[in-house]
Amino acid sequence: MKRALSRLRIFQGMWGAARRAELLRKYRERRELYASQARAEGLVYDEKKVIRDIRARLVARGAAPRARAFGGIHTFTFLPSYTWHDQLLFDISELGPVSRYDYRKRGFGWEKFYAADRAGLESRRQMNGEFLSAVLNAHRERPIDWIFVYGSGIEVSSNTIRRIREETGVPTVNMCLDDKQSWSEPWMGDHRGGQVDIGREFDISWTSARVACEWYLVEGARPIYLPEGFDSRTYRPVDTPVDLPVSFCGGAYGFRPSVIRYLRAHDVDVHAFGQGWAKESRWTNDFATIFCRSAVNLGMGGVGYSEMLTNVKGRDFEVPGTGGGVYLTSYNPDLAQHFVIGREILCYRHRDEMLELLRHYLAHPSEAREIAVRARERSLKEHRWLNRFEKICRILGVLAPETYEGKITSDS
Repeated sequence: MKRALSRLRIFQGMWGAARRAELLRKYRERRELYASQARAEGLVYDEKKVIRDIRARLVARGAAPRARAFGGIHTFTFLPSYTWHDQLLFDISELGPVSRYDYRKRGFGWEKFYAADRAGLESRRQMNGEFLSAVLNAHRERPIDWIFVYGSGIEVSSNTIRRIREETGVPTVNMCLDDKQSWSEPWMGDHRGGQVDIGREFDISWTSARVACEWYLVEGARPIYLPEGFDSRTYRPVDTPVDLPVSFCGGAYGFRPSVIRYLRAHDVDVHAFGQGWAKESRWTNDFATIFCRSAVNLGMGGVGYSEMLTNVKGRDFEVPGTGGGVYLTSYNPDLAQHFVIGREILCYRHRDEMLELLRHYLAHPSEAREIAVRARERSLKEHRWLNRFEKICRILGVLAPETYEGKITSDS
């Protein structure tokens, strides 16, 4: 049995190394290609300039938005009900009434679209027709102030967004939280999946990867860098014993299983929760309780099979926002823009640092607790999803310039 497991792990290691090399190769090729094109065209991401371009675009089509107070903004969302997506609705609804198109509840599926065969493309065409009709009907009933899309070219057709713009003039925003990995996907019959071909149709392309801002500019889009946020209703302190020294919440894929094996081989009592782990570490929907039961909450900021290529993740705000155990995750220069490392969260650059930091803070729980308290205070002030939506709406001009219950206000 041990020999079979050993052979399996060797095979998994070889497979993972091949996938990692391919992922990094493609990413670096894309990064360098866009860097070269940006230099040739003199393109540099400047948020203030992008905001001016966004506002000029709206004025040019005669669609300068009307600024409204909190509670009076009508948002239309393209938001399929997968995994955590419903958590976005709580903070969107603080802006005002929400209309939603959820293609999943209409019987459509991402997997079918992604197949890009005849049946999948026809299903995608029908779904886009429904989406357009839903927008037009909602706009007739009550004028829509902005449209928030969480999708990609796999789902949304550029032609659909173009028609919405031409027929309503309403500002459109698309959010992507995975540009480093899903920038360009298979051909969908009218354009490539991912963001590469649809970004230019939206008034704002919201990306959680600063490096991708350059990619959007080259493709003629208007990017705004904003990371994920957290839902303060879901992620909150829970009164529970701290009975887990270290926990990790997330699926068992890519390099993650090898990290857990590494820690256990070094006598770290780590508990993994998510699809694909051992039966005793089954999945849970109550993440806040796990975060609060844990002395240290471990994050892994890598992408796919690569520990080196990192991306800001939802957990980077959900764990600190909960205010449970201290958060320890991969170092990411983007994440360092949003927390003070060492005072509000902890970061490692490689597994040795991960191990050493775990041992230190497990031995010094009061230090860990002080860091976690500061992280929650910062998160409530700056990192709710509401903070992100507020900034976007102020950029678009649909939100009046007053503050809201002490929340930060964009200086744009």
